[in-house]
Amino acid sequence: MPRSFPDELAFFNMVASLSGEFAQASGVEIDLVINQALATIGRFYSADRSYLFLFSDDLNTASNTHEWCASGIEPQISVLQQLNTVEFGDWFMLWKQGLPSIISDVAAYPADSAEFQLLMSQGIQSLLMLPIRNKSRLIGMFGVDVTRTKQTWSAEQVAGLQLVAGNICGVILRQQMERQTEKLTFFDALTGLANRQLMLDRIKQAQLQSIRSQHYAALLFVDIDDFKTLNDSLGYSTGDKVLTLVAQLLSEVLPQGDTVGRLNADEFLILTEMLDTDRANAVKAVTDLVEQLQAVIASQPELKLIRPLNTLSIGATLFLGDSEEVDMLITQADMAMYQVKQATGNGLAFFDAELQVQANRRMVLAHELRDAIAGFQFELFYQPQLVHPGMVIGAEALLRWRHPTRGLLGPYEFLDFAEESGLIIPIGEIVLQLACQQLAIWQAQPGTARLELSVNISAQQFRQRDFVPMIQRLLTKYAVDPTALKLELTESMLVDDFANVVDKMQKLQQLGIRFSLDDFGTGYSSLVYLKRLPLYQLKIDRGFVDDLLTDENEQAIVRTIILLGQTLGLEVLAEGVESAEQLKALLHLGCYHYQGYYFAKPLPLGEFERFLQQHNSRLFS
Repeated sequence: MPRSFPDELAFFNMVASLSGEFAQASGVEIDLVINQALATIGRFYSADRSYLFLFSDDLNTASNTHEWCASGIEPQISVLQQLNTVEFGDWFMLWKQGLPSIISDVAAYPADSAEFQLLMSQGIQSLLMLPIRNKSRLIGMFGVDVTRTKQTWSAEQVAGLQLVAGNICGVILRQQMERQTEKLTFFDALTGLANRQLMLDRIKQAQLQSIRSQHYAALLFVDIDDFKTLNDSLGYSTGDKVLTLVAQLLSEVLPQGDTVGRLNADEFLILTEMLDTDRANAVKAVTDLVEQLQAVIASQPELKLIRPLNTLSIGATLFLGDSEEVDMLITQADMAMYQVKQATGNGLAFFDAELQVQANRRMVLAHELRDAIAGFQFELFYQPQLVHPGMVIGAEALLRWRHPTRGLLGPYEFLDFAEESGLIIPIGEIVLQLACQQLAIWQAQPGTARLELSVNISAQQFRQRDFVPMIQRLLTKYAVDPTALKLELTESMLVDDFANVVDKMQKLQQLGIRFSLDDFGTGYSSLVYLKRLPLYQLKIDRGFVDDLLTDENEQAIVRTIILLGQTLGLEVLAEGVESAEQLKALLHLGCYHYQGYYFAKPLPLGEFERFLQQHNSRLFS
């Protein structure tokens, strides 16, 4: 005879208890609470198996995610994975409509039906399956199997289990949201690898583990060689595909328990642990691992289809314990990687003591530069720019750092590092602010109202999305005539995203800003881009001026630049003029704008203004 449930009160008390447990479960307890609920329901029904299936987003497949089995019943969860939903037949259509599948007697099914064959092969006599839905969207199925006897379910019991199914739906959705949040917080959206935040935590844990085990661990800084060229030539979608493939390959090669994360753009971090208690053996283990990584990247067919040669530059630092800050370990590995980049790429370098000294200096410099930005410790010096027969028409603004303990520092002391660290962005804005302040003062005075001021712009600064609005804001704030402000760009900047460079230059030109192409002749000179750029001036690099009197090739280059400027209607200015002979030669070639130590070195504001007054008054006296 079919079995029914005489104790309705006990049943609904069970349902109420399960609902409370679901409501109180924390995120990490959800899987445990679901398994406990399946066990409670299975025992109450004297069932042989209770289970939960979750569907894929497209509803094409379903997988058994949670299962309880009575004693002696073989678990099925491992084999019931990625099932095609077609296998569920008419049941699937019922679930999509929000209806349960209630089968009190499997033998009542036609013997040739798919459902009969599926259930009888497992010895199932009765079956209850309820859909788990979020609003109208089917997300899973919760079921109970009975093999030892037949089972009937009253409408109240089905309704109670539907309430349980609703509670399961709630906690599943909460779990999915928490996992998605965790994924966004701790994992890279493109590659699925650990992000910087998770890597920092893993490195800290590895430091503690290395203390306990006395085994070395290593942090590897991995950079894809020539990735920027790939991005520029093949597009960002192809670049993203390469990043995804590399991430997958790195993950597959790593030993179990090691971690790979994406740090930034084409830069990855690899944390490999439990290497060896002997440093030499640990170095060998890292070297062997890197060889595997290099080999799999170089030989991967999909990557070779995108470009034939794919290589990695890798820097490594070993650690034992937590004597170094995590950020310092990353810096060490980065600096070692940079040694590979400076050579030929496609190799491995280990961090050493000399690099440690450099790393310490860099950390101190980074801290001091941030203080300098916050404390506005920067000031401008001015190198006069003249036009034949020697009238001062303006100046090039050159940055100096008034260090609180080291005194006045020139740009060679800090600008390269500012570029590498990204601090050039706020520093560059300070320079523009100081320049606009000074132009506003000059423009309010008759003797200096027509002075021009040239400001060097870094590639990083120019690439900022808010660069044009920032210039507009400063011009408005200080009420500056924009035609007096000249922005100096380098040729190498023009290679990166040329269309965007032109667009920004045109927008700024419409405001009245003028542009000078600095160090002309040393970079990627092209008549094509020169004709498209809204330039005002070409600057002849000082390297050509240095050898102007002794090298016929340099003379030819300078002559060509001057003729090119004249042809395009551009002003040509020579920098680095240090003698009367050089000036005479430039004038002979047709260059009438110049600057250099022959006239004046970069001067603080007061000295520049005295030079201006004395020089121009002497010229016109």
